[in-house]
Amino acid sequence: LLLLLILQKANDALERKTIARPESYPLDGLAPCQGRVRGDPCVNLLFAPDTPQTRQIMQAFSTKNQERTGLAMNVEGSALPVDSRLDRSYGILPAPNADYIYNFALNHPNATAFGVEFTIEQGPPANYRYQVWYNNTLSGNGTDLFGHQTLALVRGVDEAIFSSQGLSPTAASAAVFDVQLKDWPTVPPLVVADGVVNQFGCLFFFCTQMIIFMTVLHTIVQERESRQRERMEVMGLRPEIYWTSWIISNTFLALICALVTSVIGLACRFHAFSQTNFAVILITFFLFAMAMICFAFFISTFLHRANGAILVGIFVFIVGMLFVSFIFSSTYVGYLWWDSATAPSARIVFMFLPFFNFGKMYLDISVLTSGKLDVLSSTYTGGPGFHWSDLYRNIDNSFLPVYGDDGEYRYPDLPVPAQAWYFLLMNIGLYFLLAMYFDRVIATESGRRESYLFFLNPRYWGWGKKGGQVPLATWLSSVKPGSIPDEDEDVRREREMAIDPSSPVAVRVVGLRKEYSHRNFIGMRKVDKVAVDRTTLGLKEGELLALLGQNGAGKSTTMNMLSGEYPVTSGDAYFYGRSLRESRADIRRMLGVCPQDDILFGDLNAEEHVTLYAGLKGLPAQGIPELVEDRLKAVKLWNVRKRPTSTYSGGMKRRLSVIISTIGDPPIVFLDEPTTGMDPMNRRYVWKFLERFKQGRVVILTTHSMEEADILGDRIAIMALGRLRALGNSVHLKNRFGSGYRLTLVAPSAQAVPELQDRMRTQLPHAHLEDESAGSLIYQVPTSDLDQVPSCLRWVEAGGDGLVKNWAISQATLEEVFLRLIRETNPS
Repeated sequence: LLLLLILQKANDALERKTIARPESYPLDGLAPCQGRVRGDPCVNLLFAPDTPQTRQIMQAFSTKNQERTGLAMNVEGSALPVDSRLDRSYGILPAPNADYIYNFALNHPNATAFGVEFTIEQGPPANYRYQVWYNNTLSGNGTDLFGHQTLALVRGVDEAIFSSQGLSPTAASAAVFDVQLKDWPTVPPLVVADGVVNQFGCLFFFCTQMIIFMTVLHTIVQERESRQRERMEVMGLRPEIYWTSWIISNTFLALICALVTSVIGLACRFHAFSQTNFAVILITFFLFAMAMICFAFFISTFLHRANGAILVGIFVFIVGMLFVSFIFSSTYVGYLWWDSATAPSARIVFMFLPFFNFGKMYLDISVLTSGKLDVLSSTYTGGPGFHWSDLYRNIDNSFLPVYGDDGEYRYPDLPVPAQAWYFLLMNIGLYFLLAMYFDRVIATESGRRESYLFFLNPRYWGWGKKGGQVPLATWLSSVKPGSIPDEDEDVRREREMAIDPSSPVAVRVVGLRKEYSHRNFIGMRKVDKVAVDRTTLGLKEGELLALLGQNGAGKSTTMNMLSGEYPVTSGDAYFYGRSLRESRADIRRMLGVCPQDDILFGDLNAEEHVTLYAGLKGLPAQGIPELVEDRLKAVKLWNVRKRPTSTYSGGMKRRLSVIISTIGDPPIVFLDEPTTGMDPMNRRYVWKFLERFKQGRVVILTTHSMEEADILGDRIAIMALGRLRALGNSVHLKNRFGSGYRLTLVAPSAQAVPELQDRMRTQLPHAHLEDESAGSLIYQVPTSDLDQVPSCLRWVEAGGDGLVKNWAISQATLEEVFLRLIRETNPS
């Protein structure tokens, strides 16, 4: 707006410029004619009557004019039929009389530049009179009554008449009239029109509102890309509430922007503002801003990357800028779409673009506020202004352009200005509804989407079964886990327990499978990878299941499917009477999820994060401060609760993500590598908190820390290549898959080592010596020798006949169990 003001003031300075002594300049010759369209045939000059004397005059005119312009205008030999069709352009064409000139001009509109009718009295003395026919459709700037070209013709004919009295039209005695032109001195007008604002104002005002459009588009897509919105939906945010919050917050932003634009326009004393009802200006900018905001909502549903949103926003900005700068820079082009000769289909399509409707409304305002400039007197007459009542009145024809030709002239059939408001309101409602619709039916990057006819489902409107509960027997009959080749015995028993309706489990996962696939050129589906293969689990309340597996084993994919973020290829899960496939939204309200990545708002602090998610969970406002203090103190974040999370370390962000997943005391909690990046001290605080929190809840935790799984896991599940390979508590897994015990003996001297080795061969004949260094022996005791371990330990405890100085024994570690299962699953 400041740039527009500067340009307008610069234009005003030019308009008010005083020229006390205008410079003179020479009069040019007669220029070639031009038809209605460049290249159309035309006639430069008709002369009558066709006599030798008049031909001599015209020949002298042609010769002198060629000297001045360098262009030849040949004198034709004979006249054309008055109604003949022009097949080329003619220079100087004879005519039998004045009636011929008159009829020829009528029969060839926009094709005849000038006509000359001579009346010559031979005298003596000779008397030459002539009448000039010229086009008066366009006049000069008010200081030249006839226009330069008419004057050039008169000067040339006068020269030719004088020259024809000499010996030859080309003789040295040929007459030359040196004509100099000069404008009248100018004085500054009292009032000047807002020429720049009228012509380019629509473009500049369009740009002010587009800032909001690009910001909203980028922010929404960025939230989707960073999965912040997905995190909020898992915590209980409904899509309808999400979009409603956006429309409410941006309504205030649009109103402020419209108010600031209107006030600045008034302060700059632009006629489009000062002579228009303030409410009309404010509502116009507000509706346009809201329409562009909803248009941004709609476009965002097709984008998944913030960088892509920036490029699309710039593209829309450029298209809209070119659109308004070309179409609405003048009334002739702007109102052309309402001309009867223009197909209405183009106008109907353009009305779906908010900037078209805004441009139409601004042009209506500009027409009634810009006034008129009288060319002859160079005086400006102000417009009547735009009042509230003008919204529902058609603009007077005196302000409208005229279309048509061949004598058939017409005015555009304009609707009342208020119609532009109606279409902006239509844009707001239409794009807001389309945004909510496509947001559900367009697949996310994880492949999740809803049916194209989701709004026909009664449960969407709250008319289905309460809570979406399904009887267990009905659900079990609908799932078919099937058997898996080479299935582990513990995994098989888990599968049988999960599908047993009498088993007291809160969460049942049956046959869960995730495939990544594509369709070939004939539409056949081809599976590229099986990320999770028929996982079946049964989880009890108060139980924490630690899920182990190497990278790519399917842990996070399993977690994402159970939380509803990824669509399930086959199988299902049963959460407290609800099916994952049928009641994803209901199940999400029971979940707390700590994702693998920290999905936090960098501008919010820890206290604000907990308050935000507590609100999403619907917790009472009076209990939120106590919750904030309890949770933040549990993970040692209370002292930094006021700092923005963008300043937190990785471990601090993980601790905040963990407590966010527990807000609302959800009965089911998924923790995806919750302690990654934490130091040992803070990891212990989190473990202590989870030990307390898991009571009465189902908790699934994925981790790469064997220590964490050993300490927290009531049961441990190990996945490899998408399949569940082992399941049980830590002791069970170590006994079953471990290599027994590890016995460490330290000899009193190096000389005693050989004898100690001999004695160990008799004590534990199947023990394997893993390492020997500096008198220290490490034996791996297999499970086959477990019966002999007690007697061996009694011998070692008694001193080992003086051969043992120190000793230690430990069970096989969980890490050894994990590595063994991974090697067996994937030997390569």
